[in-house]
Amino acid sequence: MKNLFTAILLFALCAVISGCSTEFLVRESARMIKSGNAECVVVKNNTIATVEKGRGVSPLLNIYRSKPECMNGGIVVDKVIGRAAAFIIISGKAAAAHGELVSEDAIELLKKHNIPVTSSKTVPRILNRRMDDICPLEKSVQGINDPVQAMDALQKCIEKMTRN
Repeated sequence: MKNLFTAILLFALCAVISGCSTEFLVRESARMIKSGNAECVVVKNNTIATVEKGRGVSPLLNIYRSKPECMNGGIVVDKVIGRAAAFIIISGKAAAAHGELVSEDAIELLKKHNIPVTSSKTVPRILNRRMDDICPLEKSVQGINDPVQAMDALQKCIEKMTRN
């Protein structure tokens, strides 16, 4: 918690004193994720708009549901971006995305929707926690190209996983 407070204070000082560049804030957001102080950060208007922690897509989904104004036009910096997360980013109308780990399919999907994406590491697909199969959320959106249908499929998958 102390590191998170320090990072936010650094961002605030930078913005007040000199006006931070978006690139700087994206790099610092990625550092917050690497250090375990966040799983998802949104940069907007040259500031950190929101920081979330949690497992899987829940931090990103929480921002999409509870703070849509943050994501709309912002840059999403996330720990893992697969096809499921890409659909959330598209639905939230983000301007760009950066993932520490991004699937090739997510890159293709985001580019198809004119959302620039960068990554620290690219992988063919996102695997489940046991690393023995594709992530269940990724499976739920396979073959879907419409964001509305994808969000519906994601919601159904999450509800099913929550019940089990």
